[in-house]
Amino acid sequence: MIIRMTLLSLLMILSFLPNVIAGKIEISLKDKVILECDEITIKDISTVTGNDADFVNEVESIVLGNAPGANSTRRINKSFITMRLKSANINVSDITFTDAKSSLVSVESTKIKGFEIAQKAKEYLLDFLPMDDRETTVELGRIPANQWVPKRRDKIDLNITLIDTSKDRGKIELVVSASSEGKRFFKVPVYFNVRVFEFVAIAKRKMRRKQQITRENIYIARRDTTRMRGVAFSSIDDLKGMTTTAPVLANTILTDHMVEIPPTISQGSLVKLIVQKSGFKIVTKGLAQQTGYKGEVIRVKNINSKKMLYGTIVDSDSVHVVY
Repeated sequence: MIIRMTLLSLLMILSFLPNVIAGKIEISLKDKVILECDEITIKDISTVTGNDADFVNEVESIVLGNAPGANSTRRINKSFITMRLKSANINVSDITFTDAKSSLVSVESTKIKGFEIAQKAKEYLLDFLPMDDRETTVELGRIPANQWVPKRRDKIDLNITLIDTSKDRGKIELVVSASSEGKRFFKVPVYFNVRVFEFVAIAKRKMRRKQQITRENIYIARRDTTRMRGVAFSSIDDLKGMTTTAPVLANTILTDHMVEIPPTISQGSLVKLIVQKSGFKIVTKGLAQQTGYKGEVIRVKNINSKKMLYGTIVDSDSVHVVY
């Protein structure tokens, strides 16, 4: 009788114990979870208990799939977890689910506003553009769309790239990208319209080809040079000694392809040929066969001997014969 009462008491005690006896696992799903990882495991969305630590660890580490994208969710229910358990060769009869029937999973996400993207791009562009001796206006083409990133804001780096580093006016494109720990999440193009106003040299009146540029035929004024081709001149002194390469209309901005420094000697010019050696110096007449500048070697013809020679240009009418 005593033995029977003892067994009955033992059975009653066991009936009130949780289902965590040897080889049994209890999975308590969480209603909602916010993750920072890329994969979802059973441990991420539930509390797993049992008296076999190794078995608990094995169940906790089972991967349920990828985490949802930024600003989105994924619902995982018991039937899906059961399927994963079976795939991992876990005896599902040893598993008991409690509490919630499913878990709603999301990731830590940050919305990068289009205004912030545009502002970062503009700051980068302003640091790049030359600002000395010119006035520059920078206008945003349009604000880019908001972007979601599956990371906390303090873990996100915004990187800016200028597409054409040789361009400093007109329509300029930059690309803003977001990354974290070496992984890039988006690339967004941002466009700006850059206008440039500069003080430049301008023709007072129409000038003919090969006309000498002087202070009397040019002036300095502020102009919009955004669409201008070539390099303008900001000082009259920069044009000293130059001539036009082609006819120039009045009120035209002078650029580098419109002017040139005239050659010291032109082809067909009569020159003095200087032959100088130790002890003597001979000067005779020659005819330049090439156009050149001071210090350059050109071909010349001795008018008297008809012999072709080479000499270094000394000035506008003298060539030092070298051979």
